[in-house]
Amino acid sequence: VRPAGGDGAGEYCLEELQRCRVTLLSSSRALWLRNLTGCTVLAAPVAGAVYVSDCANCTLVLGCRQLRVHTSNGCSFYLHAASNPIIEGCDALSFAPYPPLPPSLPGALEAAGLRADANLWDRVDD
Repeated sequence: VRPAGGDGAGEYCLEELQRCRVTLLSSSRALWLRNLTGCTVLAAPVAGAVYVSDCANCTLVLGCRQLRVHTSNGCSFYLHAASNPIIEGCDALSFAPYPPLPPSLPGALEAAGLRADANLWDRVDD
């Protein structure tokens, strides 16, 4: 768990995890998810991009300006995106809208520069 209230100016990376549940309650400028298997990641909205590569059978709850997914399979995305998500070399991905944020994260979308009324989660480009 990354606690709420942290500095959102940095970048964060999760890699080489198996069957983990990760909760990121502070925003960041960018987020990298690499080589995750069977993980659940719940992340506060990110002000920049989220990069997902070589992930399998994960559940990813993400808010971001841009989502790029490479060589991943069997993942479910619950997404708030300000631009069309881009996937390359992927198989069996599913997409749904980002769930409502908990009361402990008021204004998190706006703090990341995202608008609640502008979610392109379903405009996936491949």
